[in-house]
Amino acid sequence: MGKGYLIVEGHGDGRAALNLVHRAWANLGLSPVLWDNTPIRGVGLHTRPGVMRACELLRARPQCERALLLRDEDDLCPKERGPETAAWVKELKLPFPVAVVLPHREFETWFLPCVHQMAGRPLVSGPIERPGLQEGTSFSGDVESIRGVKEWLSKHFAGGKAYKPTLDQLPMTQMLDLPTLRAANVPSFGTFERSLRFLSTAGPGEVYPPPRPFAG
Repeated sequence: MGKGYLIVEGHGDGRAALNLVHRAWANLGLSPVLWDNTPIRGVGLHTRPGVMRACELLRARPQCERALLLRDEDDLCPKERGPETAAWVKELKLPFPVAVVLPHREFETWFLPCVHQMAGRPLVSGPIERPGLQEGTSFSGDVESIRGVKEWLSKHFAGGKAYKPTLDQLPMTQMLDLPTLRAANVPSFGTFERSLRFLSTAGPGEVYPPPRPFAG
């Protein structure tokens, strides 16, 4: 049976991104798909060679039916870098569709519209329970304008604790309220949901977003 594969980069918990894929896929009402339980951790996904290596790993897996490449785009523009990365993927003529999503500025940016719902709740991941955000924590403004969202979260953690992606990213992702996040109109999250719709119907070799070379 074919599978979908998730490619990630960085020091966070790949399970968090996979959890969001599962939940958003179901929330959008898309036809059920089996996603591999182990995200592929790519290296240098902001570069053409890094993207090529990750995609060739998937080409070697005959059960791969679709793939989502997800990496942070810290300071550059996803509207430019997303299509550029898609153009690199398109060159490979893969036998399955691929979508590219670049959270701006980082995966944790998508937490900000929902922090008021997370405030005061502990973060539980298996046997580990940690203090979460302080009571009364909220955020207003343009979430994608904030540099250092991890540091912002740390400043608002209870008990003098700091946000740790490897411990806290998954339970905070599990707390995300998708309708609230969707209503916040965060551009990169909109791209994420469009990419899932694309992957639910796209055929071999198709790529999202529409690829084009970076002109900068």
